[in-house]
Amino acid sequence: MKYLAQGLVGFKVALRYRFNFLVSLITVPLSVLIYYFLWSSVFSYTGQEIIRGFTFNEMIGYYVISMIAGLFVWVDIDKWIAEDIRKGYLVVDMLKPMTYLAQCLWFEIGLNFLGIVMNLAPVFIIGFVLFGLQVAPLVSFVAFFVSLLMGFLIAFFISFFVGLTAFWFKEIGGLRRMRRALVVFLSGGMIPLTFFPEAMQKVFEYLPFQYIRYTSINIYLGKYIGFNLVMQLLLQLFWVVLLFLLVRWTWKTAAKKFSGEGT
Repeated sequence: MKYLAQGLVGFKVALRYRFNFLVSLITVPLSVLIYYFLWSSVFSYTGQEIIRGFTFNEMIGYYVISMIAGLFVWVDIDKWIAEDIRKGYLVVDMLKPMTYLAQCLWFEIGLNFLGIVMNLAPVFIIGFVLFGLQVAPLVSFVAFFVSLLMGFLIAFFISFFVGLTAFWFKEIGGLRRMRRALVVFLSGGMIPLTFFPEAMQKVFEYLPFQYIRYTSINIYLGKYIGFNLVMQLLLQLFWVVLLFLLVRWTWKTAAKKFSGEGT
């Protein structure tokens, strides 16, 4: 119950900022439409049926699923952590009967829930009704949501880590903006990663960002099947565990600094 209560706190905070979610009711579907007309022009101009491994229908499906995935993996917990540290709320949070990491996780889940509920239906209508996106086979569909869950955790841990840097830096606004830009761009939120040079794609394989969104999208589209599908899920799990250990160690270090210096 304490976890659900923390999630409810996040949901109530989201209601206070509901105007932002109302705006996204326009911007999210509009973005899908823009990508549709953009890539329609690109495919028509080039005359090619496949560009960087994607047919036109797959490309449109990519952006529809990307928008859906984006609703689930959008995380901004570093903003709230920095505020907790700056305003001294952390003292109270550390007295609660759950770890600070768990508090932030469930707060973020509650915060995201409103956006998912409000925006999921319009994106589904545009993608499946207007553009004819097909429901993925059962295995891909289940794997997609498992991947999406791990993608959310990866994004959360990265944001949590950036938030903890507020223990050492007075202002982390620049780091937060850089984190958001890297996550959106390198996770394939702007363009599929296959459009980057092969050398850069090799580098991306050693970074966690593509496992936030790009992997989930390609699982849904059937780009990963069989052994490749299992390997992608295992790689995501690897990053979840690695980043969890990183933020846990960083939190312990930060908590000692907080207790010792009263930061």
